[in-house]
Amino acid sequence: MFANSIIVFKQIIVMFFMMMLGYYIFRQGLFDNETTKSMSGLLNRYVMPCTIIRSFQREFEPDLARTFFITMLCAAASFVISIAISSIVYRRGRTENYADRRVCTILTNDGFMALPLLAAMFGGDGVFLGSAHICCMATVLWTYCVYQLSHGRERMTIKKAVFNNPGLLGAIIGMIVFVSPFKLPELVFTAVDFVGDLNTPLAMISLGCFLAQVDFKQCFSDISLWKLSALHMLAIPAILMVLLLFVPIDQTAKLVLLVGVSAPCAIACAMFSQVYGADYLYATRAIALTTVLSVITLPGLIAVMEILMRLAA
Repeated sequence: MFANSIIVFKQIIVMFFMMMLGYYIFRQGLFDNETTKSMSGLLNRYVMPCTIIRSFQREFEPDLARTFFITMLCAAASFVISIAISSIVYRRGRTENYADRRVCTILTNDGFMALPLLAAMFGGDGVFLGSAHICCMATVLWTYCVYQLSHGRERMTIKKAVFNNPGLLGAIIGMIVFVSPFKLPELVFTAVDFVGDLNTPLAMISLGCFLAQVDFKQCFSDISLWKLSALHMLAIPAILMVLLLFVPIDQTAKLVLLVGVSAPCAIACAMFSQVYGADYLYATRAIALTTVLSVITLPGLIAVMEILMRLAA
């Protein structure tokens, strides 16, 4: 009954071992900020898109296409819910660094954290459906979140959302491959497949380097971070779970959406916060705390969802 939650728990433990390696490497001085930045760029620009593209290398199936479309609509709805809740809780003029708190509540680490978990749970199908959430998050990141962090200085444009985000471009290329009768040539696909295999280890080592720069005492002593973590990793996923019970898609898609929504705060929260002069140190602490808490919250939420789906069946 709890097969998927057990898989996620074990996979997170494995991922934390890889994070510890990254933590150790950074603390030993083998990697520095520039190395971590370059590694994150490699992941975002090349490795993650390859991971997504290879999951679309399959024959077109109308039922699977329908499931993907519904999954994307549900993912979009989850972001609408997140934006609404964060706007109510963190009001402009009443909450310090409200923009950072809103963004940290909304954005999840669906590329670095969720994709490896979905691959462990459902293989290529999980990554295929998980890319629907990535498409929506990329759009929200480059529109609403950029607008918030820049306090209205940057215009919200779909053009930026499409052409500045390799993950979204990878999903678009993948969709073209999926609906087309012509697939990637064998040699090209083999190369894409090998590069995609780098996603989990590089992402975890990179995240470990990132966590090595955080003061965990500040993370665990800040009450506002616990409040944000509760919103991000419990309240919003709980609302989604209830809504998904009434959505006509299979259980795999429902669990894929739950993992995407319940993943820790995205590293992009700190990166974009720093670029636009917001409180990136707060975002950094939020990422660290939610990443640590995900060891408990992610398997727990999946276990609850499995129970709810069984009762609703």
